Amino acid sequence: MSRADVFQTTVTRRSVLKSAGAATLMLAGGEVLVACGGGTEQAPGAGPVKLLRLSGGQWGYPSPFAYVRGPGLVFALFVFDTLIWKDSTGKFIPWLASSWKGTSDGLTWTFTIHPKAKWHDGTPVTADDAAFSFRYFKALPPQETGIVGALPFLTDASADGDKVTIRLNTPYAPFEEYVGGRIPIIPRKVWEGVTSPSRLRGERAVMGSGPYKLASWDQAQGTYRFTANSDFHLGQPVVRELQFVPSSNDLLTLQSGGLDGGGPNLEQGLPKATIDGFTNKGNYAVLRGYGGWTRALFFNADRGFPYDQAAFRQAVAYAVDRKALVQRILYGQGVPGSLGTLSPDNPWLAPGLPSYDHDLSKAAALLDSIGLKTAAGGVRTKPDGSALTVGLTTSSQFSAETAQLVVSDLRAAGLDTRLNSLDGPAADAASGAGNYDLALVGYGGLIGDPDNMRTQLSPRFKSASFTRVHGYRNQRFADLADQQLHTADSAQRRQLILDMQKLVAADVPLLQLYVPYGLFIYRKDRFRAWYFTPGGVFGGYPGTLNKQAFVTGRTTGP
Repeated sequence: MSRADVFQTTVTRRSVLKSAGAATLMLAGGEVLVACGGGTEQAPGAGPVKLLRLSGGQWGYPSPFAYVRGPGLVFALFVFDTLIWKDSTGKFIPWLASSWKGTSDGLTWTFTIHPKAKWHDGTPVTADDAAFSFRYFKALPPQETGIVGALPFLTDASADGDKVTIRLNTPYAPFEEYVGGRIPIIPRKVWEGVTSPSRLRGERAVMGSGPYKLASWDQAQGTYRFTANSDFHLGQPVVRELQFVPSSNDLLTLQSGGLDGGGPNLEQGLPKATIDGFTNKGNYAVLRGYGGWTRALFFNADRGFPYDQAAFRQAVAYAVDRKALVQRILYGQGVPGSLGTLSPDNPWLAPGLPSYDHDLSKAAALLDSIGLKTAAGGVRTKPDGSALTVGLTTSSQFSAETAQLVVSDLRAAGLDTRLNSLDGPAADAASGAGNYDLALVGYGGLIGDPDNMRTQLSPRFKSASFTRVHGYRNQRFADLADQQLHTADSAQRRQLILDMQKLVAADVPLLQLYVPYGLFIYRKDRFRAWYFTPGGVFGGYPGTLNKQAFVTGRTTGP
């Protein structure tokens, strides 16, 4: 069974709805609404869109080496192209490469560069540029790029005419997702010899082959302005200009005409009355999307007892009322996360995993089982009677109320919990370095290829990413993670991934508190080809900023 078959099998279990002018899907249980595009195509002959104004943010400089988090890579990939891309079907489509194929053993992949592809200075994009790009990314130290993919397994990238051939020393199952669709192709003439690419700025640093050129950027304000590349090889983009501007409240700015589309903060949720207030006006449509982001509680087993005890982590899972968090924080616009770590809407999700529904009596029994005694005032102490203080690190970038409610739940279970709130960059750095007992971390990628489980949890994968969970050392999980990575048969790989999820659900190295639905409200008179990409673009970002729509004005096709 191919990956596409897995996705299609999941989709066929759902009922298709029509809502707000968009094609949507609902899980059989009725709890998750997702958008699949199709029904939101621009009307034929609608013509170009002069300008779209959307919400900005502090996502770094949009070069392949200086962006910040997933939204920053989205901006960088407006300017730079990958070999292949995705449309609203979630399938890969030709992009900078006009065609591609892999050998049956999964060790060799060949891409044909589109004959009309050009850099922004008008010179041709060559297969040699592409081959150089892969070799360059592979040679970089980890701190210079967050793009890893199959690069550790790459043995060679070479050019022959208009073809670039990539050779691996072992099969890499998500190759198209994390290599063909994620690694930006960069001009050799700019980057060859640059040893610290994250520091390069100016016109040379953002000379790509993508559909947009960077016209201006203000990191302090969080503003970006991209103008259409009129010589783009797939045709001049339908949306001629994209502006990303500061907005403290997307919905208010949308109502005042300052934005053409926007949504609530990922953890904000929207009461039904607010959504109805937009849809009843007639000029707005609401898109409900995939749950690809989570706020999760990480356990640092490297801190020793009790964090290295599965019973302690299970007790915390029972102590935190995740269903209450969904209602309180998200207004019900989301679901508790899966204990298998994938999105509840990921087609690779294992069925029947334990949910650890809120139960303080079970939490108490588990804490008793590892010798955490109840002292005066109901506070738990260590087996030797010494005090136990649990540190909880959180980011001010996300909901403060979530952190406060988690602290309250843990204290109700007798765990003396102290909150340490850091700004966004400092919290990411603390998470990446393992400077925490427990940490609340917000991150995406839940709907992409499940190899994310390996890069987040396998002790054999070394990374300084803020999404890395420290101290988890289940060797059986690590073995399965390695096997799935190199398994070409999708049915066999699926079973390995199901088994990985079962192990993680029992060990609880992290606890996904909730997965919000994606909500996007837009003006129908401005642009209609909006969709959430199934599986996300470049392996995880599920948002509505898919450049395919801005280029073509359609939801499908290159």
